[in-house]
Amino acid sequence: MLAVTIAMARPSARVIGVAYLAYFVIAGIGQVLAVQDPASALAAAVQVVATMWYGIVALLLCRLFGDPTRGTGVLAMASAVVGCVLQSLYYALGLGHGAYVLALVFFGLFLVFLGFLVVRSALIPRAIGVTLIVGGAASCVFLLWLLIVGVRPSRVPAPAT
Repeated sequence: MLAVTIAMARPSARVIGVAYLAYFVIAGIGQVLAVQDPASALAAAVQVVATMWYGIVALLLCRLFGDPTRGTGVLAMASAVVGCVLQSLYYALGLGHGAYVLALVFFGLFLVFLGFLVVRSALIPRAIGVTLIVGGAASCVFLLWLLIVGVRPSRVPAPAT
């Protein structure tokens, strides 16, 4: 059986930094448009584009610190893809807030797996990888707690007469 291998050059940290900056700009524009008109189709489209762009940044980060087609890299990419799909569906179809929170849980998992890749690589200090693991795990636990328990609306006392 023939095996096909696709070689992908390791991206530079500068390229990833520029891609991440572009993500923040696109996402910021989408947020500004959504605040101005929450029902805007343009705002939803820009937010979906930003989410897909984040998926590209996630791939670049996984490629920088490891192999996105093996082991922990696969788990990192799978969690990033699921998070991107859920968040895109939330923006495009107006799914409930639970879909957005669930997407954030998967982004937290992505941070955990990316942290493992960082710890194993020798490119940056291991403390950064450990911080990613701890932060991603904490966000997953907190967000899952929010999904399970829910948040009660604050009780506003009745005005005095």
